[in-house]
Amino acid sequence: MKKSPRNAERTFPYLGGEEVNSSPTQSFDRYVISFGTLPLEEAERWPDLITIVLEKVKPERDKLKDNTDGLHRKKHWWQFGRWTPALYAAIAPLERCLVTARVSKHLLISFQPTDRVFSEQLYVFPLHRFTAFAVLQSRVHEPWARLLSSSMKTDLRYSASDCFETFPFPKPDPRAVLPALEAAGEALYTARARFMVETQQGLTKTTNALKDPASSEPRVLELRRLHEAMDRAVLDAYGWADLAVPPYCPRDPAERAQLQRFEDTVIDRLYVLNAERAKEEELAGKGAAKAKKPAAKKGAAKKAAKGGTGSLF
Repeated sequence: MKKSPRNAERTFPYLGGEEVNSSPTQSFDRYVISFGTLPLEEAERWPDLITIVLEKVKPERDKLKDNTDGLHRKKHWWQFGRWTPALYAAIAPLERCLVTARVSKHLLISFQPTDRVFSEQLYVFPLHRFTAFAVLQSRVHEPWARLLSSSMKTDLRYSASDCFETFPFPKPDPRAVLPALEAAGEALYTARARFMVETQQGLTKTTNALKDPASSEPRVLELRRLHEAMDRAVLDAYGWADLAVPPYCPRDPAERAQLQRFEDTVIDRLYVLNAERAKEEELAGKGAAKAKKPAAKKGAAKKAAKGGTGSLF
C-alpha cells in the first residue's frame, strides 16, 4: 500500500480462529491479498500485488498434484484455492456477522466486522443481531453442537452442516428478533468484551475462568450470572418455562448431575422440535426431510432431520 494507495482495494484484514479466541480485542494482525474471482487480466490492474502473488503463491501452486483440485489451483494461481463468493455476498449487506472457530476448547460465539477475509478455520454466520448470539452461545445450542459435532481430544470440532443447519431456533427463521433475547445477549456480550479488555484475556481464557469453581472474582461471578440470565431468556423463548437453569459453573456432584439432566432434556426437546419443523416443511412442499445420523454419544443413537435452518445459510 506504500507503493500505491490503490493496493488497499485488494488488501484486506485476515482473521482466523486463533485471533478470535486468544486476542482480548479479537482484532486481526495479518493482511491478505484477495482478487476474489477476478480474471487474471483484471487482477493485473494491481501490478504490485500480482507480483507478490506471482512470486510467493504461484511456485507453490505449480507443485500441486494434477488432480481436479490441483489443476484448478494451478490454472487460477492468483485466486484463493477455495473462494466462497456466496458467503461474502450473504454478509455484504451487514456491518457485522457471527463467527466461531472450527476447533475450540469451548463453544465461543462472537461478532466480527464483515470487511475482512475469514480463514477457513472459522465458521461465519450471516447473522448480526444479539438474538442469534444469545441462542448460539446458550446452553441450549452447546449440548446439541457437542452431540452432533466431532471432537479433537477434548476440544469441540464444530460442524455447521451437522449442528447448525439442523438446529431448531426458537423461531424457524434465525434472523428473528426477540426483545428479551436482544437484551440478554447484549448484556452478556458487552460485559464479556469489557472483562476481556480489562484483564487482557481472550475468549478461551475468559471462559476457563468462568468454568473454574475456584474462581470467585466479582466480575467472573457477574458474567456467570449473565450467562444464566441469557439461558433463562432462551428457554423462555422456546416456551420451556418449566426447565430450571442450572449453575453455569457446577461446584459439586449434585450440581454437575443437575447440569447433565438439563442437557439431556434440552437435547430431547430439540429433537422433537427438529422433527416437527422437518414435517412442516415436508407438508408445505419445501422438500422432503432428509435424515442425518449424528455421532453417537453416551450410548445415544438419535437422528436429526433437517428441520432447523435448512439451506438458508
